Amino acid sequence: MHFSKIAREYRDPEKMALAYLSSYFGDQKIEYPINPFQMLKDEGILFLFSDFSKLEGVYIPASGQDDISFVGININRPITRQRFTAAHELCHHFKDADKKISCPIYGNKSKIEKFADSFAAAVLMPINELRRQVKKRQKQREDITFDQVLEIAEYFGVSFEACLFRIAYHVHAISGDTEASALKKRKKSYAPDKKRKAKHMTYSKLYAGLIDCYQEQLSLEQTDHARFLFQSNYIYNDSRMEGLDVTREQAAEIVTDLRLNARHSKYCKEENEAYLSVAGHFEMYQDIFADRGMDKLSVFDIFQINRKLFLYYPHPEFGGSIRQSNTLVFGARFETTDYHNIIKDLMELDEEVKEFYERHKQIPTSEYVMHVARTHHRITQIHPFAEGNGRTARAFMNLQLVRAGLTPVYIKAENKIQYINALERADEYGDYDELYEVIFESMLRLSVDLRIE
Repeated sequence: MHFSKIAREYRDPEKMALAYLSSYFGDQKIEYPINPFQMLKDEGILFLFSDFSKLEGVYIPASGQDDISFVGININRPITRQRFTAAHELCHHFKDADKKISCPIYGNKSKIEKFADSFAAAVLMPINELRRQVKKRQKQREDITFDQVLEIAEYFGVSFEACLFRIAYHVHAISGDTEASALKKRKKSYAPDKKRKAKHMTYSKLYAGLIDCYQEQLSLEQTDHARFLFQSNYIYNDSRMEGLDVTREQAAEIVTDLRLNARHSKYCKEENEAYLSVAGHFEMYQDIFADRGMDKLSVFDIFQINRKLFLYYPHPEFGGSIRQSNTLVFGARFETTDYHNIIKDLMELDEEVKEFYERHKQIPTSEYVMHVARTHHRITQIHPFAEGNGRTARAFMNLQLVRAGLTPVYIKAENKIQYINALERADEYGDYDELYEVIFESMLRLSVDLRIE
């Protein structure tokens, strides 16, 4: 029997969640964190991220037998909240399939919303497993610490606050004042986000689970609007990453002028030297978005990319040429490849690039994207060119994504420090989780932006 046929009989969200988990997993062992996006997909619900300002999410039921139910989730919220919203909207699908429901971020909640919240918490943090996790950390039946709550929240893939409240009110293992407003103050004083950052904890695993359920929605539809919007935003952000002071309006104007006038654009003239790299950026992405060569990929494509970057400089032959001396990257925590070994190192990397590209349709999307992130990092270490290595590496990252039919990415200028820190973490410890998180977040954000006409 389909669960929705019996869901309306439940008046207790805890019991309904337990029944659903039993129905969904059967005899299968539950792996944590539970993936609510996979649950939506398995229930035949289409979900999309949207740029909501006042809503956590929406549920729109199917209008007939030939239609499917739809869930919208706020792209601007943390991944833990997005997971909670997915489970929340799943409850509406079972209990409220005859009505459209909007779930506000702020304001008093109705009984229906409170029920769905409780169901979501019980699905993501099943009470028996929650008790087991608390008991593992208790010493002589003492209450657990906030640091231990942080560990448990990580285990379940939920926010610190959601985990704290559930432990306080359902397991009764939090000491001190547990009144709601007091708990919020104590949480604010504890500063869980800062604690996570200090411990280099990331949500890369949660994002990977989401990405693998969102493959179709991440497919790149190469409309003129999407190309223009991407190029404008990419040029704006990447130029600012490299220290060029350009506004969004200027970036859009530059892209428009280059599209209309190509090499006759005023931005390709030597007197506009500051914008020559912007014109090069445009040329790079004309090639990346081109249809030709979609069936093959090589790391040696970076030579053409770097050549395009410097196409309008006074000495364009400078582009695409391997550096002829060793170099130190200011502030870097790695040594670049000896210039004698650049080709050898690129050939080794090329084997991996080709292998993953040939298998990209057979492996999880997240696995391919993580390979792309590692390749990006490795190119920055090899540092093949005298100039433009970062821009070239980011462009090749997008070539890998676009050739695989996925949404490209750009690093927002305001996220530059986070991006650099992620690269440094990979340099020093071989830990790519922070870089994965940066790329996953960017893909999801851009998939929403490119869908907006």
